[in-house]
Amino acid sequence: MFKQLTKEERYNKIFQFFLCLFVLLIPWQTRWLFYDWPLGIDLWEYGRLSLYASAIVLFLAGIFFALSHKKELYFSRSQFFYILFIYSLLVSFRSPAPSVSFYYLFLIYSAALFAYLVRFIPKTNIFRFFLFSGLVQGILAIHQLINQKVIGNKWLGMAEHLPSTLGTSVVEFADERMLRAYGSLPHPNVLGGFLFVAIFFGLYLWIDAYKKTELSLWQRLFRRNLKRSDFWNLIFIVSAMVISTYGILASFSRGAILALLLSLFSLILINSFNRDWLAVTVVSKYLLIFFMVLLAFNTWFPGAWSTRVNMGGRLEQKSVTERVDTFDQLGWNNYKNVFFGQGLGMNTLATFQRNSNQPVYNVQPIHDIFILMFAELGLIGAFFIISVVRKIIKSADKIDIMSTSLIMGLIIIGFFDHYLWTSWTGWVLMALGLVNMYTHEKD
Repeated sequence: MFKQLTKEERYNKIFQFFLCLFVLLIPWQTRWLFYDWPLGIDLWEYGRLSLYASAIVLFLAGIFFALSHKKELYFSRSQFFYILFIYSLLVSFRSPAPSVSFYYLFLIYSAALFAYLVRFIPKTNIFRFFLFSGLVQGILAIHQLINQKVIGNKWLGMAEHLPSTLGTSVVEFADERMLRAYGSLPHPNVLGGFLFVAIFFGLYLWIDAYKKTELSLWQRLFRRNLKRSDFWNLIFIVSAMVISTYGILASFSRGAILALLLSLFSLILINSFNRDWLAVTVVSKYLLIFFMVLLAFNTWFPGAWSTRVNMGGRLEQKSVTERVDTFDQLGWNNYKNVFFGQGLGMNTLATFQRNSNQPVYNVQPIHDIFILMFAELGLIGAFFIISVVRKIIKSADKIDIMSTSLIMGLIIIGFFDHYLWTSWTGWVLMALGLVNMYTHEKD
């Protein structure tokens, strides 16, 4: 059958294969580390330059897209994007560490490539693969929580983590150190953010599954004309969401849980006003599932989540203090930084240079991506970022409520952490959220 296709159709099939494979590989951190930037006697974590295996797959998807969609290859008539591109290059050249700034610029433009390519493949395909990836991460998170160990594997991009090791993310309660699940990601909070997006895509697929039937699948369960594919499709969606929920709880990410709950309640509120009772019903069912899983989790590990929520533990208080302290790293005492910023990826370097007596591993970026954006890009760079988002909104024909609530959740996460700005996975999550925020008539 593949031989009967035209050359363009074959290339399109290969393009779709690589793009879906990329979605599966997003949480896996396999990479080629080609440069380490030393600061004093230590290595600068945010100055490590590497090429991710998932990025290579994305570029392959881009190549086959170019071969199969030649009509889509044209230069934009908008001067704004040329100005933005040239400005980003010039500002990166003036950075204290140009190679690091160009590296982060490369990550941003790679995420933008993904946002562009994903528009040429059905949303449900991307969501299904992402949900499956969430299922895998959820299973991995549960395994890590039960065994209290993250097994290191350089080919999968996973470092070993033990609760007894200094620097490992843990929850302290009842005189115990409980390992927070990492999945295959670099930090439990990143796992939480990834699973938050996976759960949201599961909701979209759940609603879509109901829409494709005259009655809900549960109502048709005992009818003879029930399609097996419909039934097993729903089983996959719900099972993956249940496992992903266990995974997000195992990450002990407060920001991800807060984002999930507020986004779900916003969905119920908005869809109630719009009288979309199908969406309200599905979200309500998932909320019931969430609280049942939470109850089971607390029975399994009593006291763990209450320690995280009550903020009474030593590590929780330390975490809050460190986050508040990072807000002093804005660096606008220099007027040049006000307009042009410290440089992309330069916040930790600028902070270390002001106080080089502290260990490099203690220096963290500002734990708020919006303040971090102003710190690294300045007013001019922030203006360009806001203008890009505004153009995405203006180019749309219809607002997608599900994706708007997803973006709201990512914004909430961004208020409490930096990984959406400082990591490859974070930029991909933001790109995926933005491109699905608004739909076009042709979609």
